[in-house]
Amino acid sequence: MRRIVAKAVLVILRDDIQEAAGSHQLCAGQLSGAEAAVHAVRKVFEEGSTEAVLLVDASNAFNSLNRLVALHNIRQLCPPLSTILINIYRSPASLLVSGEVILSEEGTTQGDPLAMPMYALATVPLINQLHGTVDQVWYADDACACGSIQDLLIWWNQLCIKGPAFGYFVNAPKTWLVSKERFHSIATTLFSDTDVQITSAGRPYLGAAIGSNAYVQEFVRDKVVGWSAEITRLAKFAQVQPHAAYSALTHGLSSHWLYLCRTTPNISEALQPLEDNIRLVLIPTLMGCSPPNDTIRKLFALPPRYGGLGIINPTLIAAEEYSASCHIAEPLSQFILDRGINSAIVKTEQLSRKSAIRNSKSSNYSDRSSSLRTHLDPSSQRALDLASAKGASNWLTTRPLQEHGFALHKSAFHDAVALRYGWSPQRTPAHCACGTSFSVEHALSCPKGGLPSIRHNEIRDLTATLLTEVCSQVAVEPELQPVSQQDYPASANIQDGARLDIAMNGFWGGRSERCFVDVRVFNPLAASNASSSLASCYRRHENIKKRAYAQRIREEEHASFTPLVMSASGGLAHEASVFYQRLAHQLSNKWGDDYSVVMGWLRCCLSFSLLRSSIQCIRGARSSIGHYVKTPPIVELIRAESQFAVD
Repeated sequence: MRRIVAKAVLVILRDDIQEAAGSHQLCAGQLSGAEAAVHAVRKVFEEGSTEAVLLVDASNAFNSLNRLVALHNIRQLCPPLSTILINIYRSPASLLVSGEVILSEEGTTQGDPLAMPMYALATVPLINQLHGTVDQVWYADDACACGSIQDLLIWWNQLCIKGPAFGYFVNAPKTWLVSKERFHSIATTLFSDTDVQITSAGRPYLGAAIGSNAYVQEFVRDKVVGWSAEITRLAKFAQVQPHAAYSALTHGLSSHWLYLCRTTPNISEALQPLEDNIRLVLIPTLMGCSPPNDTIRKLFALPPRYGGLGIINPTLIAAEEYSASCHIAEPLSQFILDRGINSAIVKTEQLSRKSAIRNSKSSNYSDRSSSLRTHLDPSSQRALDLASAKGASNWLTTRPLQEHGFALHKSAFHDAVALRYGWSPQRTPAHCACGTSFSVEHALSCPKGGLPSIRHNEIRDLTATLLTEVCSQVAVEPELQPVSQQDYPASANIQDGARLDIAMNGFWGGRSERCFVDVRVFNPLAASNASSSLASCYRRHENIKKRAYAQRIREEEHASFTPLVMSASGGLAHEASVFYQRLAHQLSNKWGDDYSVVMGWLRCCLSFSLLRSSIQCIRGARSSIGHYVKTPPIVELIRAESQFAVD
């Protein structure tokens, strides 16, 4: 409960906290705070007037914070936040260690969401008291100062004297002074009476590296060696759980080298061993295929909504990610160096730049996708169109949560990737149970065993279950009233006993207004659909449903009719998309969740339902017990030859 309340308070007071912290502390939730700190320090260090940079380490910083002083200062700096902090921290917290109770009287409690903003605001008065001509950058307890070595020594002595009053105790043996090569002897002389470590090469800073080019490249190479080892371990795990391994790569591991790309320049070549390991080891294990060629690798690197898999190529994105980070963080970096106070204008400028970068990336991804199409055969181009449709990639972008049915086993994940790109799944039979030569196109439409009907029924049952949450009198397969006139078009269904999939009250309008829906899941690879664009297929199937039922529902039932048309690949037609948006809106109102969360969850449910149904059409058993199965011609020939040999 305490964590929930604390997070709610931080949402409300975010702007107040950032305003109070200003440019002094970048751990108060500022946009691109860590990246801005790295860019600011590197910019100052590379200036000719800067002789060195001092990277300070503090001992047990969060636990050593002077709690009474912190609460007093925060009450002056940010009164709205001080209320909850005083209520929580004015009494010692009881910590249970090995059955004994230890009172926590100093610092913040580990795991408290308020710990970071509390520490940020508690150190602002200390930062203000550190006078001098140095440029100082603070991110939580990681303090950094840039300038001449003489000024850095003065600043260091002030920090050692004034820090303990605030609960900030420097750890000199772990503090590093990074000087330029020509000032190394001066640094050694001036800091000889301290325990500060001195180097002219460089040191890590907030996950990046500050120092000479040689040290930066060595730092990146060491990182690449570690990440390559992680890729190798992940590939071993992918042999059993490829879906979980893919999620770990795209949602976690790749963010590590993405951050390095955004904070360190000129590292594309150093990242090549990492890319080689991804391409030659991880991707073949994940996808159950051979290493991809250049075209397929570029396709995999695209975001899922553009038909890719989101497996980024670090060598290709390093330069553009660094440029984008510098552009977005520049207002905050300059704000830090100018020692500004009002951060509202800076945040507005950052958001504007971030939006421009996002639009530019979208345009670039679209151009890359169009360029890759020219190198693909027609069937692969069709598969790329299907993979790029809205809703077709939700099974890729969501985490494999077993409790929601969003996890795929090994064979299912390999089949899903094969279906996404129009490849032939592995270990498929030569002939279908119906006697026809087996193919993915045929398997998705073959009525033998009723598997396409199961695909339709799963969507119907899922939709009906959700409708019972927000509508009344929900009925599955309701029988329509007999027609009372015969002036319907020839394409209309006027048969007695005709049924639609779902009927409900109160979906579009009033509580008593009846609405009928009918589900159609078509195979986009079928011969009747393959020659048309996906948009044309959606319109055609919607019009077929409307011509069959719309007039009859309107005139006989006095109700509305909505066709729920979707492709087996996961895309939705226009009216189906509007229908599910309306359903998500009503569910969000009832459940009290954000619309975006409910809509994302609903799209995932539809995506996984269609995906599993398609895999079932390929792998499912089409039982022939009690049914005549036409013998394939090749089998008849073998039997004839065998009989001839016997005779």
